[in-house]
Amino acid sequence: MYKKFYGFKERPFEIAPDPAFVYLSEVHQEALAHLQYAIQEDKGFSVITGEAGTGKTTLVRKLLSNIDGNSVRTCYIFNPIMDSTDFLNYICNDLGIESNGIKSRGQSLTSLHNYLLQCFTKREKVFLIIDEAQSLDKNLLQEVRLLTNLETAKYKLLNVILLGQPELNQTLSEPQFRPLKQRITIRYHLRPLTLKETREYITYRLKRAGSRDLKIFDNSAIKEIYRYSKGIPRLINIVGDNALLTGFSQEQNRIGRNIIQSVIRDLEIKENSSWSQKSKLFLPTVIVSLLLFLVSCCLLYLLVPDLFNKILGILISYG
Repeated sequence: MYKKFYGFKERPFEIAPDPAFVYLSEVHQEALAHLQYAIQEDKGFSVITGEAGTGKTTLVRKLLSNIDGNSVRTCYIFNPIMDSTDFLNYICNDLGIESNGIKSRGQSLTSLHNYLLQCFTKREKVFLIIDEAQSLDKNLLQEVRLLTNLETAKYKLLNVILLGQPELNQTLSEPQFRPLKQRITIRYHLRPLTLKETREYITYRLKRAGSRDLKIFDNSAIKEIYRYSKGIPRLINIVGDNALLTGFSQEQNRIGRNIIQSVIRDLEIKENSSWSQKSKLFLPTVIVSLLLFLVSCCLLYLLVPDLFNKILGILISYG
């Protein structure tokens, strides 16, 4: 809608993780270097963490676009909420392992092991990359650990990269995952962008979108975007896209602080409205439950008063 007005070839602030629009800040360059090193050197277990929206998925897509498909095989799981059998079947299917349909857990493990041995003889590396790993069921996380036991006398047959929010670190710190934590050879945490990096990020995306005017957002606007987003790229994109739409509707060639503040107010109203709607749905449920409980108590008192008094006495004694 606003592309022609601002002279864009593409929309600069799409949320989709497009590798062509990846802005590599210092921390993103370091994180990507860690991932590339993990693949080049066959590091068995790697963990990349960061707050939601810091660019972990975009980083992985950038990594996958740079991988030599002739020497590295990858299975990328973007939604790890599944049971053990589905998990193993997904890995087999994504790696292209021949299958006659859904297999049992044992059949999938056998097929996967044979495939990994074939890749090893052909000097091909195999990487399992799991995004949103903080959502992994704990039993499934143990399954991932056990998969790394597939090895020869000297080499791991399967390498694993986990990407997740900081909650993943908390899970890995639990005593039951000590054996897994000890296997982590590469670990990196993505921090949000600084104010300087936020300015560079906005400028970079405007340039990638084909804009000749790289100062559509003035300094006050960028500072306001940073204040709201705290340097989270996803939030920068949301505010930036809405700001350009607002600027277009007002025929403003420059986006200033006032437009950003207006966009932020609208976004916060939507967020508050969402919570308000949830509260409206939740409150009647609580009231109905409470009424049912009171009615049940009254019926119990009327029909079986001795039992009611006995239960009441127990509750008072524990109270």
